[in-house]
Amino acid sequence: MTGLDILLAVAGLAATVLVVVGMILITPRGEVELFGDVTDPQGADLSRADAINPANAAARRPEARV
Repeated sequence: MTGLDILLAVAGLAATVLVVVGMILITPRGEVELFGDVTDPQGADLSRADAINPANAAARRPEARV
């Protein structure tokens, strides 16, 4: 093992530890209610209409003749 191998191993270990610690720190503490009452009205007035299928719209478009 060379010094470079050891340096890369230590750097990789440090990066892994930092990622794990960061993931632990951004996790919310306590119980999080996933399917509770919606308190944010954003999206409450969205239409239930079906989306337009782009494949069908392209099939109906006339071909451009050059």
